Amino acid sequence: MVDIKEKYKDIQPLPCGVQDFEIIRTNGLLYADKTDYVYKLASDRNSFCYFLGRPRRFGKSLFLSTLECYFNARKDLFEGLKIMDLEQKWTKYEVLRFDLSGCKTIEELEDKISNSLRFYEDRYEYEAKDKTLGARFITLIHTAAKLEQQRVIVLIDEYDSALQQTMYNEEEHEKMRDFYRSFFAVLKSESHYIFKIFLTGIMKFTQLSLFSVLNNISIISANDEYAGVCGFTHEELQKYFRRHVERLADASDITYEQAFQSVLDRYDSYSFSKNLTKVINPYSLLNALVDCELNNYWTISGSTKVLMDTIDSGEHQMPNWDCEYMDKLSLEGNDANRKNLVLSLYQTGYLTIKDYDKETQDYKLAVPNSEVKEAISRLLIPRLLEKDEISVNNNIGSFRRNFIHGDMKKAMEFLQTLVAGTPYSQDNTAKAIEERFQFIVVQVLFLCGFKPQTEVSIATGRMDIVCKTKWRNAIFELKMTSNGGLDAASEQIKDRSYAAPFLTEDKELLTFAIEFDSEKKLLTRWKIEKIK
Repeated sequence: MVDIKEKYKDIQPLPCGVQDFEIIRTNGLLYADKTDYVYKLASDRNSFCYFLGRPRRFGKSLFLSTLECYFNARKDLFEGLKIMDLEQKWTKYEVLRFDLSGCKTIEELEDKISNSLRFYEDRYEYEAKDKTLGARFITLIHTAAKLEQQRVIVLIDEYDSALQQTMYNEEEHEKMRDFYRSFFAVLKSESHYIFKIFLTGIMKFTQLSLFSVLNNISIISANDEYAGVCGFTHEELQKYFRRHVERLADASDITYEQAFQSVLDRYDSYSFSKNLTKVINPYSLLNALVDCELNNYWTISGSTKVLMDTIDSGEHQMPNWDCEYMDKLSLEGNDANRKNLVLSLYQTGYLTIKDYDKETQDYKLAVPNSEVKEAISRLLIPRLLEKDEISVNNNIGSFRRNFIHGDMKKAMEFLQTLVAGTPYSQDNTAKAIEERFQFIVVQVLFLCGFKPQTEVSIATGRMDIVCKTKWRNAIFELKMTSNGGLDAASEQIKDRSYAAPFLTEDKELLTFAIEFDSEKKLLTRWKIEKIK
């Protein structure tokens, strides 16, 4: 038995929860070198204002902290990093940094900005004569510029936090937008005193002074050159975290290759540009490597309100989590808003880019990995069924146990109980209800730890659901009572020879014909056949 603690006693500590570049470097924590991106952005002369959008807990704050140290000419912190071969001058600038995260109301936002302004007023040892926030901001910019006799750097982290909180409250949202327009108009009026502005956030609200007034803003969120600026690429995982993955492998009693692939399956496959550079969720990875356990760290650390608010509002049909298409202009140019669910889900990290069609200039979006997929299922199912989470989880657990042990009649009874009374969505057409029911069944199978596939095409037709486990293969065909019900589902399985592609596999093979009555809101009948 490997003594994990002894074998890895000298392993470099990881910066879990640390978003301060100086602390990481001075405390000897592991740092995956992103300083070439810092130099690229800082030395760019095409614009003076930049916006980078990424999901929460994706390393945006650390990147801004690294920029801050760079512009403060803290050369000592960058020894041994890529930027040392790129930068020669190390010019010192005054840096004004604002963190707007965590604000839910205008009052909270005003207080946070006021406290930030007061911090710099104390640092520069002056008292603002005009007490309005905008006037104090102007005085601060002028004071900082005079100190070094050159223009200043402005860093604004999580600029959109308060705007997200009010997306589903139109009155409050408009008040918030008015405040943003008035306060941040200072960035335009005082641009003569500013050398660079960097903004980070999750969602893009371009109809604000930050975007509309600053004419030359460069939105680098979907830029190929900055695709790997946040998160870790496969190469970085190999280069910087190899010893930690080896420790995970030893702790799990698996090979390094198996551990590496498990990490990718759980936390990888985020892409933010056309070149499809894949990056791993940094928050989940770091926590998993510290704990030596692949848990759902990102999704339980405080998910954004967007997904839950959208479900509760009832304004949208759920997207196709495996394949949504969005044109280039919509994904790269449109604003986040309550009416564009797919774009909001992409910006918040529930969907990501899986492919890009150069001919049509369309992006294909899908759920990035198993961590997010499981989180979506756990969030959605209780809300779609309008049932409490405990009873839903108990029924899913019972379905899983009976399905694994082969008691399919009992398993179906628990599924029947689970979906009983399924509420309607806004679209009450037979097709929409059938799709909703199919979506629920798929999520149940996924939460059981299985890997269901939907709309599986073969030569003779398209199967609703195929679920493969190590014990058996199962084919599900679902029909509404109004669409032929059980008889139509059963005949379709036979007439189109759905079982044929699986006959050669050395597994039990079952078919499930299922009828759902939309009037009674009930799974009324089913027929299970054991093919082999």
